[in-house]
Amino acid sequence: MAIAATTSANDINEALHQLKDTVQDVEGNIYRTITIGDQVWLAEGLRSTQFQDGTNVRSGAIPKDDEANLLKYGRLYNWHDVADERNLCPEGWRVATDEDWKVLERTIGMSEEELHQEGWRGGEHDLGLQLKEAQADGPFKKVDQSLVNKHNFFARPAGVKWNGWYITEGAYTEFWTASSASKNKGIIRTLAYSWWNAHKGEIRRATSSKDYMFTVRCVKI
Repeated sequence: MAIAATTSANDINEALHQLKDTVQDVEGNIYRTITIGDQVWLAEGLRSTQFQDGTNVRSGAIPKDDEANLLKYGRLYNWHDVADERNLCPEGWRVATDEDWKVLERTIGMSEEELHQEGWRGGEHDLGLQLKEAQADGPFKKVDQSLVNKHNFFARPAGVKWNGWYITEGAYTEFWTASSASKNKGIIRTLAYSWWNAHKGEIRRATSSKDYMFTVRCVKI
């Protein structure tokens, strides 16, 4: 049933399903993939509830506990599952690390000066737009729609789960990386979507508590 559900094109994923290359996880979930430079990425959020050895993950919530959001956003995971050596991703893949994200950012045009910085980066060339499936105009700046989803990365604003609450759906995508910053914090990437947000064209590199639950993207090993 899982395979049928994930392979049938629907209104949510009509554009995504124009991508031809796929990979399947241990549960049978099928994901579209995209090649960007020398890397191959999932083009959608991870949905797995099992590690590669078949054991269950401890997090993996669907945004707002709404099954209609599963194919749209994927699941939200805490960092402890993200970094678990049993591996959330399909065989031959891994959760993207901070370095994997830097390779992606460099490929799409981020300067070496900004690459290793924390905070919002890449605004000069609207690199954040290039990873988003969609972005509306705002009062500060018109969006160049030719840049939006330029690389077929299809990032969607799933929001996060924090302390039992689902927040910021439609406003932010927070991506975990598999890289640790300290005992309690992991390294993340953020995209902002709200019409009023001045950072819509940027990609944030920051740290967050490992108990937060964020979106996950895998990269081919």
